Amino acid sequence: MIEYNRRNMRSWSIMGINPSVWSIGFDQVAESRDDISVITADLSRFSGLERMTGKYPDIFYNVGIAEQNMLGIAAGMAMEGLQVYVTTYAPFVTFRCADQVRHLMGNMNLDIKAIGSSAGLTSGWSGTALLSLNDIAFMRSIPNMTVVSPADCTEAVKMMSAISSIKGPVYMRLCGTTSIPMVYSDDYAFEIGKAVQLQNGERIALIATGIDMVTEALKASKMLEEEKGIKPTVVNMHTIKPLDKECIGQLAKNHELIVTVEEHNIIGGMGSAVSEVLAGNGWNCRQLFIGINDANCKMGGRNYMLGQVGLLADEIYTKILKNIGA
Repeated sequence: MIEYNRRNMRSWSIMGINPSVWSIGFDQVAESRDDISVITADLSRFSGLERMTGKYPDIFYNVGIAEQNMLGIAAGMAMEGLQVYVTTYAPFVTFRCADQVRHLMGNMNLDIKAIGSSAGLTSGWSGTALLSLNDIAFMRSIPNMTVVSPADCTEAVKMMSAISSIKGPVYMRLCGTTSIPMVYSDDYAFEIGKAVQLQNGERIALIATGIDMVTEALKASKMLEEEKGIKPTVVNMHTIKPLDKECIGQLAKNHELIVTVEEHNIIGGMGSAVSEVLAGNGWNCRQLFIGINDANCKMGGRNYMLGQVGLLADEIYTKILKNIGA
C-alpha cells in the first residue's frame, strides 16, 4: 500500500515522472490485478520500466520501434479481456498512431491506456519531431477517450490507480523528466473529472494543467498577490476530458477573468476546452489563453523553451497584468 507522506512525495519528485508512474504507481496496480499487460516501443529504459520488467517479466513486451504495431497488438490483447498499457514518446503514441488510436482505442472503446512521455517541450534538444504541442487537441477529439495530465509526481502516482479503475481508453500526458516541482506535499483526494482548487481568491482564476504549468501558475499567483494585492483562485485541471464543467461554471460566476495555462498549442487544448464550456452560457467572464501560440520554437532545453514561449511565472504575471490593465 502506497503511503502518501511528505518524505515519499519528495522522493518521487526527485527521481522523476517516469519512475514515479511505473515503479510506484503501476507497481500498485500490478499487485492488485492479474489481467494487465504493458507494451513499449523500444523505450523500456527511458520510460522507467526496467525495475518493473524485472519484477513482472511475464506481462511486459517490447515491440521495438513499431508504434502502430504496438497499438494493434494492444487491441488484440484488450479484445481478449486484458487491460493494456502502451507507452512511448507522446508524439508517437498519438500522431504516429493516429489511425490506430482513432479506431482501436476510440471507435472500438477498448481498455487501452496510452502513456505519452516527454510531452510538450520536454524533448527540445531532439528537434521538432519529438515535440508534442497539439496532442491534447487530437486525443480529446477521439470518442470515449479520457485525457489526463498530472501536475506532479504524486498526482501521477494517484492517476495510475485511478485510470486502472475505469474501463475504456485513456491518454495520460507526461511532461518533464527528473526533479519535478512538487505541487502537493500532503495527501489529498483525487478523482478523474474533478478539478482540484489549490487556492481560493477573487477577480482572477488561473486554471492550469500539467507538470510545471500548475507550479508556474501558483508562482504567478503569488506575484500578483505580493505586487498588486490581487489574490487569484488557482485550479489544477488534471483531467481535460471529461472536463469539470461544474468547476468552470462556478469560476465564471465568481470571477472577472479566467486564465488558462498549458504547455500546449492554444488551439484545441485545455484552454479551448474551457472556452467551449464558457461559450453561450451568458457568464460575464473573460478568458485569457496562455500557451504556445501556434508556432515552432527555437530548440533547446525545456526551461529555455518555456521561457521562449512565455510559460514561466514572470511572463504569465506580465500577460495577466496587461490583460487587466494593471
